[in-house]
Amino acid sequence: MMEKSIFTQIIEGNIPAKKLYEDDIVIAIYDAFPQTEGHFLVIPKSQEQNILLNDENTYLHALKVARKLAQEHVIDQGIPGFKLLINTGKTAGQVVMHTHIHIIPYRETDKLTSKH
Repeated sequence: MMEKSIFTQIIEGNIPAKKLYEDDIVIAIYDAFPQTEGHFLVIPKSQEQNILLNDENTYLHALKVARKLAQEHVIDQGIPGFKLLINTGKTAGQVVMHTHIHIIPYRETDKLTSKH
């Protein structure tokens, strides 16, 4: 059996986190180590190592929730931009091996870590 990720432990209520949203499929929490103010994560409740292993319903729902929350908590709050980021694999910067989507707000005063 796979070891429970820190995200699974948060989902189960064993580790505290500042929750932004929750439904039957995903949870959204503020990042414990934010790149910018308001950085949050959308995390499927089913523990899969990365988005390629999630079933289609789960990853599409996670993306829909990420889009909705980005609109409500970034754009509608007057923040002009954001990054939607999914790291897949250690070489790409994935630290927690449990699918998660980063939504990182960017204000005019925030420094970009990279441009693509």
